[in-house]
Order: sequence, then C-alpha cells, then structure tokens
Amino acid sequence: MVAVLLLLGGMLESFVSRRAEGALEALASLLPDRVTIRRDERDLVVPLEQVQTGDLLLIRSGEKIAADGQIVSGTASVNQAAITGESMPVEKHAGDGVCAGTFLEFGALEVRVLKLGEETTLGQIKRMIVQAQEEKPPIERLLNRYAKLYTPAALVIGALLWWLSGDLLKAITVLIVFCPCVMVIATPTALVASIGNAALRGSLVKKGATIEAMAKVDTVAFDKTGTLTFGRLRLMDILPLNGIASDELLRVAAAAEKFSEHPIGRALVQAAEERSLPVVNPQSFEVLPGQGVRASLPEGEIILGRTAAMTAYRVDVASGVMEQSASLAEQGRSVVCVAINEKVAGLLVFEDELRPEAKAAVRGMNRLGLRTVLISGDNEVVAALAAANLRIKELYADVLPGQKLLIVKCLQSDGRKVAFVGDGVNDGPALAAADVGIAMGRAGTDVAIETAEIALLSDDLSKLTHLIVLSRQAITVIQQNLAFSIGVLAVALGLTFAGFLSPVTGALLHELSSIPVIANSARLIRAKERE
Repeated sequence: MVAVLLLLGGMLESFVSRRAEGALEALASLLPDRVTIRRDERDLVVPLEQVQTGDLLLIRSGEKIAADGQIVSGTASVNQAAITGESMPVEKHAGDGVCAGTFLEFGALEVRVLKLGEETTLGQIKRMIVQAQEEKPPIERLLNRYAKLYTPAALVIGALLWWLSGDLLKAITVLIVFCPCVMVIATPTALVASIGNAALRGSLVKKGATIEAMAKVDTVAFDKTGTLTFGRLRLMDILPLNGIASDELLRVAAAAEKFSEHPIGRALVQAAEERSLPVVNPQSFEVLPGQGVRASLPEGEIILGRTAAMTAYRVDVASGVMEQSASLAEQGRSVVCVAINEKVAGLLVFEDELRPEAKAAVRGMNRLGLRTVLISGDNEVVAALAAANLRIKELYADVLPGQKLLIVKCLQSDGRKVAFVGDGVNDGPALAAADVGIAMGRAGTDVAIETAEIALLSDDLSKLTHLIVLSRQAITVIQQNLAFSIGVLAVALGLTFAGFLSPVTGALLHELSSIPVIANSARLIRAKERE
C-alpha cells in the first residue's frame, strides 16, 4: 500500500510538471498562420511555412511580425514587450531590425526576411526554455535523505532480533512498527496543507517539491514590465502652458487621440473618462507614423507628439519647453507635446505605473533577509527609476531573454537559491532555470504560466512574502513530523525488545501515531498572512 501511494504521488507530480511542455506550444500563437509577401511584383497571401529567407514581408497595423528581418521601407510603432519586455512601443524606420513574435500597433512596413523558425529570436527563446528545463537539477526531497538507509536498517534490526532471541513474532513486530507509513505521510500531509493554504489566498503551487524549494530561496529576482508594473502607460502629470486649464488640455488631447490605438492615446482617453470630461469625436484624424497624431476639432488643428515631431509640422517650441521635456525624459518618463493651431499648449507626462502592492512585496522580502534583484528589458533610466522607488539595490537593465537566463545562472553559481518572478514570453528561460519560477496569473502569458512552478492567480505580489513564510513553516512541520515518527519508532522498538508489543499491538500503536502527524500538518491550512 505504501509503495502504491508513493507511486501514485510521483505519477501526479510528473503529470503536472509535463504540462510545462504546453508552454512551448503556446509560443506558436505569437506567429500568424498566414502572411502577405511580395514576389515578382505581386502581393501574395501565403501560409507561414512557405515564406523563405529573402522574401519581402508586407505588415500592416494590427498584424504580428512573422520573422526576424530588416525594414526596407515604412515607419511604424512596434510593441516588442513579448520579446524584450519594453513597456513602450518602439518607433521603427527603414534600416531597423524587427523580431518575430512582436506586434505592429500602427503604421505599415516592408520587411526583408533574414531569419525564420528556430533561427529567430523567438525560436531561440523556445530553445533556451528547453535547455533550462533539461539542465535544472531535480529538487532534493527532504524525505529522500532519510529513506536511503531506512529499509536496510529495518531488515537488519529484524534479522538481528530474530537471531538473538529466536522469536519470529518479535522480528515480525519490528518490521510492522518499522513500516514507514507515518514517515511517508509526514511530508505529503504538510505539503498538501501548504498548497491548500496558498490556493485559498490566490497562489497556485503546482507540486509539493516547489514548497520545499521555496523554503530554501534566498534571492528573489523580479522582471519589471507587467510584473512590478501594470505594463501599460498612465497619465501622471499635466503641464499646461499659455494660460490653458489642465482639464481643458486633457479634454482636447483625449478627443484628438480618441481613434488612436497607441498606448498613449488609450491612456489619455482613460484619464479623461476618469475625470468625467466629455471626449468628442474629432472631425478628422491622421496618424503620423513614428511621430504622433494630427486631428481637427472645433478648437482648431491639434497635433500630439514628441518635441521632434513639433518642429516637423512647423510648431514653434520654446527652448524652455524643450529643456523641460528633456529633463522629464531623463527621469524615465514619456513626454508628449500638445499643439493647438501650431502653438504648444502644454506637456503630458506618462509613466508605466507601479503595482500598488509592489513596494509591500519588496519590503517583505527585505524583512525576511532575502536579496532582491530587478532584471528588466527596459532602458537603464526607466529601470533605475523603478528600482529606486521600490528600494531594490541590485539592477540589470537593457537585458534580452538570454541575458536574463545568464543572470539567473550566475546568481545560482554563487550558491544562491533563486526565485524569479515574471510575466512574459521573454521571461520563459529565466523562469525555467530558476530554483522556483513564479508567474503572474492574469497579466502573464501562457508561456510564463506553464513554465513557472507557481502562478499568482490574482497578480498580487504581496502574496510572495506569505508563500516564503508558509514554505518555511511547512519544512519546520515536516521536520517535527519526522522527529515524532522516529521517536515513536524508538519507543516501539524498546517495547518490542522488552516483549510488551505483539504484531497486533504494534500495528495499533503504529496506526494511532499517524493521528498527531496529520493534526500537526493540518495547522498549516490555517496559517495566516503576516502584516
């Protein structure tokens, strides 16, 4: 019965861990099934499998980029968050490179295909996930340390007692009290109770071994965009000029951007709606690829864009406004100028907003004596601003997926036990390589969730502290259970040698000793979160 229970438990864990293979299949959803290519002066729609290196891809707004390549012509805003983790779309022009799996938000591009399939950046991420999973050593189970000598000891002691006393019943009693049922349930009961506790608080732990690994973690590495932040821009400040009111500037800007699909446009409309400002439809609307938007309203012609775009459309920008914009950009913010009838009316300041529970999560890690690290694909200015706000001292910025993986491995080579918290495809290799991978459940991609051992179903980072404390408590309970089971075994052996236990009474003592172990483990279900 013990052997069957252990076998079933192992099969269940193997089943759950094999689900990580689904993460690799989910990567395929980042690529389109069919693409438009130009061959012999004709535009053809063909399956992705028929695309060849050197083909000219035609990509329009709202389409996924199917291959790594170089832009031949066109200007567009490309969302690279899935690959690089950057929070802002990147403006792309002729001569720039693009990656498979990224998304063209608006504009149009002609791209010369340079790499396909496994050779693309996306293909390399898939390969890194596979390698990381294969190289990651199995977690050493606490029970395994005791199990190696347990059965041989039982057989040797039983044989010795039979040889010394000549009483076969005593030897049988020794084997009965030595039956490792109590020791076997000491670990899984505590782990199941811990997993149940975590689930009740919105954290999905996929297997019991993860609880044991989590208890040993001494370093927590965070991705930034979508993990510590919401991964979307939010209007943080309005700086009106030339006597216009803040609300009026926001109302005009939101109306001009109403039909825009750019994150800045969506953030403006949301900010106006939150202030109950009327957002009317513009009389005309035009996207200025790589620069901004132009719209007609009753107030006149409205242009929104960076300061460089203002000059291109004959808008006079005072030197003081240029300096103010540059100063804000140096602080990691995104700044947009608003011009009404060729005169700058104000500046709008945007930022990728930190999750409200991020500070509490990092503070909790520090309180537990854990080392915190920020690993981000964003530029150093933006990443440093987030690290400073959260009081994370160790920072790695401008990193690609492969570099995130190398940083995790470097920390591990220093003897650190690393938990990595991420949400995107670009985090997949690091999540797979870390001692414990933790994915955001709502904001996270399927790849991140399937690759990680833990999913935060509510995206609440404050649960991390509870998970670590709970894991440490679980290990303490397991050790108590094992100590109790060994103590009962010692008492039972003493009573057997003295002749007080028979096979029947030995079996009764053995079964009754399971009750305190189960009760001790059950305490973990009620373990509360610390403030």
